Amino acid sequence: MQTGSEAQWWRSPRLRRGVVSGLIVALCVGTQVLTVSYAQYRHEGITEQSVADAAQLSDRFVPAALVALAAAVVLIWRHRWPVWISLGISVATIALPLDAITPLFALYAVLLAASGPWLWVSVAAATAAELASVWRDGTGTQVSSWARGLFSMDDGATFPWWLVVLETVGFLAVTIGLAMLVRSRRALRVSEVKEVRSETKLHALGEEVARQAERERIAREVHDALGHRLSLLSLHASGLEMAADDPKLAKSAALVREGAQESMADLRSLLAVLRQPGDPDISTALPTLVDLPQLIDESLAAGSPVASAVFLDRGAELHEQVSRSAYRITQELLTNARKHAPGVPVRLQIDGGPDKGVQISTANRSPHPDDRTIRPGNGLTGLHERVQQSGGESWVWVDDDGAFRTLVRLPWQWKGSAGE
Repeated sequence: MQTGSEAQWWRSPRLRRGVVSGLIVALCVGTQVLTVSYAQYRHEGITEQSVADAAQLSDRFVPAALVALAAAVVLIWRHRWPVWISLGISVATIALPLDAITPLFALYAVLLAASGPWLWVSVAAATAAELASVWRDGTGTQVSSWARGLFSMDDGATFPWWLVVLETVGFLAVTIGLAMLVRSRRALRVSEVKEVRSETKLHALGEEVARQAERERIAREVHDALGHRLSLLSLHASGLEMAADDPKLAKSAALVREGAQESMADLRSLLAVLRQPGDPDISTALPTLVDLPQLIDESLAAGSPVASAVFLDRGAELHEQVSRSAYRITQELLTNARKHAPGVPVRLQIDGGPDKGVQISTANRSPHPDDRTIRPGNGLTGLHERVQQSGGESWVWVDDDGAFRTLVRLPWQWKGSAGE
């Protein structure tokens, strides 16, 4: 079975260029052979077509024929060395009885690729070659001149000089006109591509401005709503800590105060990320798996026992964005367990390496072991979204023993589409 590319191989631009070059070389070989033969007819004074048909190429014109064939063949590389090939063919055409077509194809390649002084030198050399070739062709007879045969000019009549100039100007005008047309179309395509790229960048910039404005709005709302309440919570916890006579109550109040202060610090970090998501200084301030011991200590201090096992092979090579996502996912898993099963021990296991990525799993006894229905709230929904954003996978289920389990797999290298 052929694929689409194999079935349409004939549409390849490289193949089309090869076919065009082959046709040009074949045409120039034919015109060169004919022009060298006409030169021999003029030299030997042949005026009868039957004599011309029976004539063989003489040794005198063999070198000219070889140069003519070489001039036609080198057109294959006309786009690689356009100026030098054009100048070489033009000089050979001026010095030897070669045709007027081959210099035009060489000049066409120069007009497409070159500019500046070398372009004008090539045009001047090609013009001289055209004048020399057309003038030589006009000095023959109808048997040895394609121009005389075209205009049905008598053999004894002088070929007018203005017709030599007219033919030369016509050949050059057609060649230059076609080349300028192709160059203008190429320039138009380039400008269209640039315009599309500019529109794409402008559209992307507009979307980024809109997203930034939305992030600013969310940041203001979050700061006004949560910042005020957290500051009040910290203030009341401080008062309760100072006024409490019971040491346990004072310790609990201190934990609430510290938690409120840490929440304020986290809130400031999150607001900074919302307002300046691309700032590397802000990104480096976000917690990663290196800060995992502090997170576990907070869970223990909140009365949620955690049995943790963490092993990362070559953890220093873990992508920083993946490490931050893994921290936030672990934080959400512990928070979710503490919220729905307070006081129940949680088993946390984190394992990873460059070959298998990062795997995070938790297990805790469900408060309703007979109910195996999963009702994802904002926490689990946000967790799944973060995992998908990181290019990973996540599963949540209740096993046969009534234990609530979660499993998250993240890639070792960041594959997400957006920032933290």
